[in-house]
Amino acid sequence: MPILEPTNENIELSAHALRQGKPVAFATETVYGLGCDTFNTIAIERVYVMKNRPMDNPMIAHILESSWVARLTNSWDAMCESLAEAFWPGPLTLVVRKHERVPAEACGGRETIAIRCPANSVARKLLLTFGGPVSAPSANRSGYISPTSAEHVESEFGSDLSILDGGICEEGIESTVLSLISEPPILRPGTISRKQIEQVIGPVLQKPTTVQSESPGTSAVHYAPSTPTKLKSRKEIATLQDPGCFVLSIHETPALCGHHIKMPSSPKQYGAVLYSSLRDADSKKVSAIMIEQPPIETSWDAINDRLSRCTTK
Repeated sequence: MPILEPTNENIELSAHALRQGKPVAFATETVYGLGCDTFNTIAIERVYVMKNRPMDNPMIAHILESSWVARLTNSWDAMCESLAEAFWPGPLTLVVRKHERVPAEACGGRETIAIRCPANSVARKLLLTFGGPVSAPSANRSGYISPTSAEHVESEFGSDLSILDGGICEEGIESTVLSLISEPPILRPGTISRKQIEQVIGPVLQKPTTVQSESPGTSAVHYAPSTPTKLKSRKEIATLQDPGCFVLSIHETPALCGHHIKMPSSPKQYGAVLYSSLRDADSKKVSAIMIEQPPIETSWDAINDRLSRCTTK
């Protein structure tokens, strides 16, 4: 099936496919998701198999509005509602205790569920037309670079998958994931910062982890190109002499390399092009990808988290 333009007819076709238990790829503002009916265990299993995704890696349930959370949890409280009012629709995922009606398969076998209300207009039209929560991990093979365009998804899954085109994902990296099970920790940093969250609910912890948790995307190796990829200091990039490598740098132009992309100096703009740049580099079949270490500052937390998982020392 070709990439589908987001016409009303194609959105209805995609919603119909979800009702039949078929996976559908769709755009969000973060990355493209590989969606299925949250309450259809057969459809959920199909998504895990397609991605070769570990069964303990939970998916995010996407909803149209906060009134839908009653279908997914009975532990929605005033703190949850404050966060939803402040950041939804948008790139914040909240982890709460799941309702008993939600299949454990949709939650990585856990008693918790990750919920998000996306802002992308195509995703919202799909949710409205389908009429219920859609669980979705990123629409790529497990562990590989997340997709930020319909073409990225097609390059991995071919024409057998329905792909609803919503353009280029403007955020470009995955949502911030905040657990509300106990003391609120950020399980995965994203474009909504710790400071922004604390302005709404007070102090939160940031718990970087390299093991799979109730948040997706926290394993030690993730978001990674097939090509060996390394982080290098600004000085190392400036003096690099390797015609067989591909370099992504903010400040320095390498002395010699095969290919070079000058990356943006703002974390928001950097995040928007990070995955597409990594996919471009990986497609060149070079011997290595070298990435200049971005600033070690809180505004770069999400970027540095992704780079720490897709690179080796």
